[in-house]
Amino acid sequence: MQMNTQSPNGEFHAGVFDCFSNCGTCVLAWFCPCVVYGQNQAALKNGDGWVVDSALYLAAACCGCNSCLGAVGRDKIRESRGIEGQFITDCLLHTCCVPCTLTQERVELMQAGKI
Repeated sequence: MQMNTQSPNGEFHAGVFDCFSNCGTCVLAWFCPCVVYGQNQAALKNGDGWVVDSALYLAAACCGCNSCLGAVGRDKIRESRGIEGQFITDCLLHTCCVPCTLTQERVELMQAGKI
């Protein structure tokens, strides 16, 4: 499978509220967002060590900082794919709609051939 490293139009392939296009990920992100976050970050790093990133997200959630950590992860995905955006928007998305945001990130990584 050939890897597509850049988004063709500088935007995510799926919208934030297209989360039901990948129902399995959306449900997992609803109940265990730390797992999806960890898997997304591992895929971005071309590795399979998602447990550490998941534990970090869980620890951040315990002290209310998971939105900032999620925004950092989203920023990395945007940067790797050439997608425009701002950190504050990423932070708000991870504050208001975690399952949809994580699912959107997963779909983007799938489009890139990383998952």
